[in-house]
Amino acid sequence: MEDKLNVGITHGDINGISYEIIIKALLDPMVNELFTPVVYGSGKAASYHRKVLGINDFSFNIINPGAPFNHKLPNLVNVIEGEPVIELGKSTPEAGAAAVKALKPLLPIYLTIK
Repeated sequence: MEDKLNVGITHGDINGISYEIIIKALLDPMVNELFTPVVYGSGKAASYHRKVLGINDFSFNIINPGAPFNHKLPNLVNVIEGEPVIELGKSTPEAGAAAVKALKPLLPIYLTIK
């Protein structure tokens, strides 16, 4: 078991810049030395944004909810089923629903913090 802190990050709006910020921040190997990043989102959305950004030297350890984290890699808990419809720069009900779905796994943790 690793002693590093697990840090949960939600993917936000899949049509926005959240994946760009997350991926670019996690490109720095020092981040994973400090804590274990755990993104709650969509593996397919992350892959789409990575390709749009032209970032070929990065990947997430994609896991299902409840699976153990890999403390040596950035993890992505896949909480969005199916193929998300991504329309960059547009506010859509589907993107809003995906943002809420990514928050739900973290709510029990947030509510226990005092």
